[in-house]
Amino acid sequence: MHSMNWDDLRILECCARTGSFAKASAELGLSHSSISRRMTQLENDLETTLLHRTATGVSLTDAGATINAEARDMAAAALSIRNTSEDAGTLKGRIRFETIDATGIGMLHHIKAFTERYPDVEIDLRLNQYMVDLDRGEADVVLRATNAPPENYVGYQVAHHAFGIFGTSDLINRYPPGTPLNDLPWVLWSDGWSDAWMKELGLAPRRVTRVNTANGVLQAMRAGIGIGHMSCKSAAPDEKFLCLRKLVPGHRMQLWLLMHESMRRNQRVRTFTRFLREKLVADRPYFEGERGNVTRALNLPLV
Repeated sequence: MHSMNWDDLRILECCARTGSFAKASAELGLSHSSISRRMTQLENDLETTLLHRTATGVSLTDAGATINAEARDMAAAALSIRNTSEDAGTLKGRIRFETIDATGIGMLHHIKAFTERYPDVEIDLRLNQYMVDLDRGEADVVLRATNAPPENYVGYQVAHHAFGIFGTSDLINRYPPGTPLNDLPWVLWSDGWSDAWMKELGLAPRRVTRVNTANGVLQAMRAGIGIGHMSCKSAAPDEKFLCLRKLVPGHRMQLWLLMHESMRRNQRVRTFTRFLREKLVADRPYFEGERGNVTRALNLPLV
């Protein structure tokens, strides 16, 4: 076995988790060709095939799964050592906080309040469309909408993320009253995140624009390009938006504030997490669709 670049193991894990070189490229900020080349080089270094490559994506071979699991264990051990060695008696240093872009932008006022209270703490806000890996130290705290949080993460369920179908009043007023939602232009997620909801509701609009981030979808909707699925917290307080339909409770997702279990003894991270928890719980009526225009849904026909 030859020498290898240990950073390539991080790329391997990302490819396995996302299922494609393209998604790994977007998450890691590397080109598709660079990721492909480095995975080929890693396989050459280890003299074994690590990934099955197909037209639809990639998956781990048995050898790849073994190596990936060992690398994750090594990263978790290193992270635990780092976290427990930090001075728990001072609130100084950096906290890497990760969440999806629309949610992060909507809570900048909370981050501002924290930095004013603890000026020696640096907040590194990381906006990402995919759940990062706390085992590998990619973030210290994450805020995510998920109904299945990883078992080795600890934290709090602060609310339920409710969703609705929203559109600007300017856009809706260009169409006859009662126009079915299926006949309006739509803004949807590039990765198909909301497609299952569309199918469940029997919607198949002819005019669709797709965007690959939550805030991008929100801004495209705000610009009047189309209507779309959006969280109540993001759209309901905005006076430009009308709530066209409030989605059924089964479409809700749990909103979790999470940290790695090794962070339990990190006073800086615990203080930040407790602070955010209080703020997010106070915002719960907006997350759960109990405030703003979502309470006055127009209930336009679907088709």
